[in-house]
Amino acid sequence: MRAGVRRKLLRATLVAAALPVLGLATVLASNAWVAHAAAGRAYASAADVPARSVAIVPGARVYGRQPYVHLQGRLETALMLYRGGRVKKILVSGKDTTDSSESAVMSEWLRDRGVDPADILVDASGDRTRDTMNRAADIFDVTDAVICTQDVNAARSIYLADHAGIDAIAVGVESDLGQSRRYLQAEALKTTVAFFESFFRWGPSARDHGDALATR
Repeated sequence: MRAGVRRKLLRATLVAAALPVLGLATVLASNAWVAHAAAGRAYASAADVPARSVAIVPGARVYGRQPYVHLQGRLETALMLYRGGRVKKILVSGKDTTDSSESAVMSEWLRDRGVDPADILVDASGDRTRDTMNRAADIFDVTDAVICTQDVNAARSIYLADHAGIDAIAVGVESDLGQSRRYLQAEALKTTVAFFESFFRWGPSARDHGDALATR
């Protein structure tokens, strides 16, 4: 084997070996950055949360016409904030398709428990947390909010709200998601994507999709 070929193979081997290390370092660094940015703004209890104008409930899985356990936890937290006078309105944001009617189910769940329909803001086009926060700011004019989400999602949600221009805090709903290695790995990757999308401002603004507004 000629020397030139050997050098190329060596370089290729070194690059291949370095890529996983670089990838892991990127994930760890971006997650640390997001956690630092959100530090001190995630509360464990709705009773400890300072007053804000709006509670934002990002969508999650529904089963039939009922919220699945994690989404129910988010809605129950928002309801506590509303009944306690800590928020004036609740923004529910999620997919609303024939296969998944998140926003419709969330809105119905809140109305059934006495929330004035006029106090429920419904966004049916929040496919991702980033979309939810951008649309909350650009379409619903939300400037300050309490985000109701699971504890493992709180930092990423606050970070995305910050970059949408929302003065945000969160209630980290207690869950067992932190015990799932697979879920934590997925959340770490989502956080890395959120960091880079926000840093480089990838993707269209929610304002560009105002015509997609419907009843999430």
